[in-house]
Amino acid sequence: MFDYRPLKQHHGVRVSQTIDSPIMIFDHFELTDAFVAIGIVLIFGVIFYAWGLMMLLLVLFLGVGPVIRKRHPKGIFLHWPYRHLRISLPGILNPKSKRRFSD
Repeated sequence: MFDYRPLKQHHGVRVSQTIDSPIMIFDHFELTDAFVAIGIVLIFGVIFYAWGLMMLLLVLFLGVGPVIRKRHPKGIFLHWPYRHLRISLPGILNPKSKRRFSD
């Protein structure tokens, strides 16, 4: 049998076990953007056959969304509505009490 250890030590690159950045497609879209776009095409392009609404949603999610995500900190789509629209949804993860569990 051939021993690959010297080849691995000379040419190998150590990779961290955790992914610290999102999986990108074409260095612009995240993988979640691609799945959302596929869902929009399936729902509004195939099932409801609403091409105008489908194109508008695709422009918003694939055109405007990545630009907003690059310019603002992570979680902007989740934290901005809660902070500025005064939304309060108590539940298991954030019970309504004096103690703050998130944000």
